[in-house]
Amino acid sequence: MAKQTGVLQLEGTIGNITCYKTKDGYLARQKSESKAVNNDRTKENMSEFARAASGAKLIRTTFAGILSDINDFYFTRRLNSEMARVVKADMGNPRGFRNIADGDIGLLQGFEVNTDMALLSALKAPFAVSIDRASGLMKVDFPSLITAQLVAKPEGASHFRLTIAGASIDFTTGDHLMAQNAGEHLPISNEGVTAPSLEVQLPPAGTAPLLLALGVSFYQEVNGQFYLIGNGLYNAVAFVAVSGS
Repeated sequence: MAKQTGVLQLEGTIGNITCYKTKDGYLARQKSESKAVNNDRTKENMSEFARAASGAKLIRTTFAGILSDINDFYFTRRLNSEMARVVKADMGNPRGFRNIADGDIGLLQGFEVNTDMALLSALKAPFAVSIDRASGLMKVDFPSLITAQLVAKPEGASHFRLTIAGASIDFTTGDHLMAQNAGEHLPISNEGVTAPSLEVQLPPAGTAPLLLALGVSFYQEVNGQFYLIGNGLYNAVAFVAVSGS
């Protein structure tokens, strides 16, 4: 620690020297290197997490339609964390400059929106997903017969509905395009029902990442009207296919 002398008495930071006033006069000391390093790393982490959170918000906005019937208090926090993993998977840029576009958006495949009801628990029937980047067609095929044993029927539910949503999202520019297709309300019965394939069409030969989400929701039919069961607590949505650029 050094004491300032001279006509001009300084306060603040010049380079790695911090000047400040005390009861003993104006003093100067060298900025702690470890503190400076920690501050730099904090700024780097904050910068990258901001990119992750911005990307997560873009996903929530894009898929708002299929997410509206899901009730999970921690969804936003979990999606932010998952997108932070995507950013950290960027192996080309230095720390602090890593981003989603150069990361691994494929890490989002299999991400569950509702932790209280996973998609594979709600819908036990096998299904096949496909993304054709050249044509822009995104599709989910279901088995020929879905019986009551292949869906996790909440108490009071008489019907279920399958919905898919496909989107193209440019995480650099923020441009996004989404198409959604909801199937019919299908009765839950031991005899089983046929669930037709669901598909959505996006512009062909796109270069932005493509994400495909599949959801199942449960309803009770009363006098021809369908009412959502449990305010979305029993509904499930997951990202079942992801195609990078």
